[in-house]
Amino acid sequence: MRNTLRRILLSSLALVLIVPGCLRPQGERFGKYMVVGTFTDDAQQDKCKANAEAVLTRHPDINCLVGLWAYNPPALLQAVKEAGKLGQVHIVAFDENEETLQGIKDGHIVGTVVQDPYNFGYQSMRILAATLRKEDPQLPDDRIVYIPHRVITQENVEEFHKQLRELKERVPGPPKGDVPQRLFLAFISNNPHEFWTICERGVQQAAQDFNIQYEFHRPARGTPEEQRSILETLLARGVQGVAISPVDAANQAQFFDAIAAKIPLIAADSDLPSGSKRLCYVGTNNVEAGRAAGQLVRKVLPEGGKVAIFVGRLDVQNAIERRRGVLEALSEP
Repeated sequence: MRNTLRRILLSSLALVLIVPGCLRPQGERFGKYMVVGTFTDDAQQDKCKANAEAVLTRHPDINCLVGLWAYNPPALLQAVKEAGKLGQVHIVAFDENEETLQGIKDGHIVGTVVQDPYNFGYQSMRILAATLRKEDPQLPDDRIVYIPHRVITQENVEEFHKQLRELKERVPGPPKGDVPQRLFLAFISNNPHEFWTICERGVQQAAQDFNIQYEFHRPARGTPEEQRSILETLLARGVQGVAISPVDAANQAQFFDAIAAKIPLIAADSDLPSGSKRLCYVGTNNVEAGRAAGQLVRKVLPEGGKVAIFVGRLDVQNAIERRRGVLEALSEP
């Protein structure tokens, strides 16, 4: 009961720290850590860098910057370098951007929490294909398919980077035995960044394995309007199933439910609200992944310090949950 109340309080406190692209003079304390704010950038890397520059100027005693989307850490690293604060301001990252991994090797980034976007793509297509063919998609009772995350630091970054390069260069192998009639499926990301290249590799292999004609769409601006337009066009063209990383899921719940009433719809990477008619969620346990990022902050700042959080949007469920996980970890005794 105590833990439940504590988490509710944390979620309530977190709401006052959302700073849409601007700065607040005050912050909020979580355990030994002062979080000066959460800074959003509409999935624009240059805007993230500008936010970081403003934080470094407004808070010259800032100790750590945390980037929750894949392009955030490279932008934070560039801002810290240009401010001449490498080694003074720590960076904790999310995902496996090439610049992030190099920053870990160089000792400029503490570590990164990486997901498995390859399996986001592969498993989403596998489940859609099985469902449409009236086969068992092997879903858990709660229809949540968690793909494990990993923490990458200097100790394991070389090995991980090697595996990642091999994955990016992988050519889809031959199909697995006999495959039935071809299906038309699609995957829609929530932004155009590099993270989704790895996801598309998984979709490509699933397309080969399960005889799928696929399209992979990356909205250039990462807006709800773009996603709606793509989905409506796909429906008009006869798409049979879609996996999507939804933007502004709470305000589009009725729209997504209407889609799910027509074709199987999977929420990938970021979930839809509770009670959604989506087939399932495929992706990371984002609260736990956020906690892993928070533990990296605690590791590099064991006595506490001043922290800023950066993310593309806070109308996306994965951002909300990762941020919550970070704050929970920082609040631990």
